[in-house]
Amino acid sequence: MNKIIFLIIMVFSSGMFGQKSRLHISIDERVETVYSIAFLADYSLINSHDHLYKQALKEKYAALKNHKAVALFDSLSNKKGFNGYKIVDWALQFDRFPALNIINKPAETYDFVKNDRNNLLGDFKKELILFHQDSLFQEYRKEMQEADQKVIRQVENSPHIQELPSYLEQYYGGKLNSYHLILSPFLHTGGFNSEMITPNGQKQVFALVGPNGEIDFYPYFDRDYIETDMILHEFGHSFVNPITQKNEKEIEILKEKYYNKTLQKTGKQQGYGNWYDVFNELLLRATTLRITETHFGKDKSRELLEFEKSAGFGLVEDIAVILKEYEQNRKKYPTFEKFFPVLIEKMR
Repeated sequence: MNKIIFLIIMVFSSGMFGQKSRLHISIDERVETVYSIAFLADYSLINSHDHLYKQALKEKYAALKNHKAVALFDSLSNKKGFNGYKIVDWALQFDRFPALNIINKPAETYDFVKNDRNNLLGDFKKELILFHQDSLFQEYRKEMQEADQKVIRQVENSPHIQELPSYLEQYYGGKLNSYHLILSPFLHTGGFNSEMITPNGQKQVFALVGPNGEIDFYPYFDRDYIETDMILHEFGHSFVNPITQKNEKEIEILKEKYYNKTLQKTGKQQGYGNWYDVFNELLLRATTLRITETHFGKDKSRELLEFEKSAGFGLVEDIAVILKEYEQNRKKYPTFEKFFPVLIEKMR
């Protein structure tokens, strides 16, 4: 009798601890309210696709362009460095409207937050709440709810989408606390990685992704684009970045050998202004390439590699070759972090 109970407990425990990580997919109200303001402020990182979200704001709700929140956002983004992924980190620290109480802490603190002596971000938060409460914007969001669900369903229907966390965990030999994919109809074609620390000290990881097209005036997220080019890449930051941060000195040793004028120019064009950031991006793109070949095939991997070469990141191919040793010796290197010193040595 005791043996039977013991076996039941073991099976139950195994199921719990071996539970598959799930990807939570949403269009986030906090993010979309900020990006609706950004669109009305002609923010540079809004995508060029013409879809019904933009059309409605321009045609039916044009009066919102005169809201104080729009002018304040324009000033913050152009003069105070409130742009790029920092906007996302700022928005995700709050709970829901209308309170927007701070419940999370961004994993990284930015200079513009430390130096905000006039509390312009506090003023923007107040105006953001007023903007959200404005009857015109509430009407707009109600009108967009059906479109939100259609966009989310389109992504959820991908056969691999819920497998992506497992692909990442298998490759890097680690596990994140949670995975959140936020689709943003307004964001540029591309995305950001964001990490939040909850009150109990757990890290929540987000990938914010913009569409790469539109179909029948609905934002479109192509399957290959969102799965391999974006999700594997953006969540990959949360596996790779902690390793590279611990090894900055070792990475600096490689600078003289690899960081030539061509790569410097390429990095700046892509938004990476120093060797450390360029190396981090090269490494992440190489691991994404290898995960893609394992789970999506050589053709897709070659396609990604050709894109990296065309962007000026040909060094990705050399790093990807070194990574094959890691993949072939997982008993010796159970995690990517264990293999990292070997990677650095071989690059030297």
